[in-house]
Amino acid sequence: MTQQIETVSTEQNQKTSSGTKVRLAGAAALIIALIALGAIPRLARQREALAAVRESPVTHPVVTVIHPQLGEPTSTLLLPGNIEPLYNAAIYARTEGYIDHRNVDIGSRVKAGQVLAVISSPEVDQQLLQARATLAQSEAALEQAKATLEQAKANAELARLTKERDLPLGEQHAISQQIVDEAVQAHNARVADVAAAEANITAAQANVTANRANVGRLQQLQSFEQVVAPFDGVITVRNVERGDLVTTGSAAVGKPLFSIAQSGTLRIQIDVPQSEAVNIQDGQKAFLTVKEHLGREYTGTVVRSANSLDSAARTMLTEVQVDNRDGSLLPGMYAQVQFTLAQQRTSLIIPTSSLMINHSGMHVVTLQDNQKVHFAPVVIGRDMGTQVEILSGIQGSDALVASPSDLLHEGQDVQVR
Repeated sequence: MTQQIETVSTEQNQKTSSGTKVRLAGAAALIIALIALGAIPRLARQREALAAVRESPVTHPVVTVIHPQLGEPTSTLLLPGNIEPLYNAAIYARTEGYIDHRNVDIGSRVKAGQVLAVISSPEVDQQLLQARATLAQSEAALEQAKATLEQAKANAELARLTKERDLPLGEQHAISQQIVDEAVQAHNARVADVAAAEANITAAQANVTANRANVGRLQQLQSFEQVVAPFDGVITVRNVERGDLVTTGSAAVGKPLFSIAQSGTLRIQIDVPQSEAVNIQDGQKAFLTVKEHLGREYTGTVVRSANSLDSAARTMLTEVQVDNRDGSLLPGMYAQVQFTLAQQRTSLIIPTSSLMINHSGMHVVTLQDNQKVHFAPVVIGRDMGTQVEILSGIQGSDALVASPSDLLHEGQDVQVR
């Protein structure tokens, strides 16, 4: 019985092993069929591509060739700037009082010395009257001192004559020695009186000078009651009205009475970059445009420059002045200033697309014998957006690849389109 069970088990194991082998063989056949289905089309495409390459007459990269253009002998530099008045002043009160009346308002055109407003200051007027009276007193005292001096001189002369008369008589014992001594002492006293009178005159003159200076000071303060324009210009700010109390002040104290700007000549301050600073000269012409007057160009002149660069921005402050007698330009406008600069070097101009930049620097791709690629290092100048200036590295007769590909390499053969 046991032998029959073992025989049945052995037969079942043999059947299971045979089924597994069949399934593995089928799976392998399926995989091989799938690989064949994928490889056959790929191999066919490779054969077609190889045949197309062999049949094609072009086997080298195709490039477009350009030639550098000679740079212009002059170039233009366009920079922004703010228009400012040639002179701009804030006018403050120099004396205290009330505004008696004002003669101008914002927008008024005034001349130098024109009265803008009048300040009523009675305290200053009274002080001036008192100072003039004191001056008159000191002048009278001076005249009195001069009269005293003349009297002292006369007394001294009389004492001298008496002394000269009594000395010989005393020597002859015609008069007593006491009389002679009195004559000598009287003469010395009169001489001292002359010196004292002269000193009094010096003091009186100093007093007159001091009082006259005080009168001048008060007269100057009284003149400040009239607020006048320091130069020809236009009133741009008015901060007072009739009856306002004003005090002496400055920018650190309060608002000015008026602000005035000279707009007949305007100035524009421009920051010129370091690369062009050496090309800006005093007296050079500049052309100014503003968007408010399209199509109109104003001619200005470079009047001064800082002659040094700002260490932070690397720019040079330059001032251009422009005539504005017609009043078409307003202070505070934004403007574009164009300079025409003479080039100090011969340069070539190429499209920016012809320039290649890699780890070894800037290059252009030239063609040798019209077919071989050569990478030429270059030094660039100004970048003008779509074009760039080449200072050295190529010649005007060189043929350049217009838009070189990153796949090009040194010495590679190319075909020119």
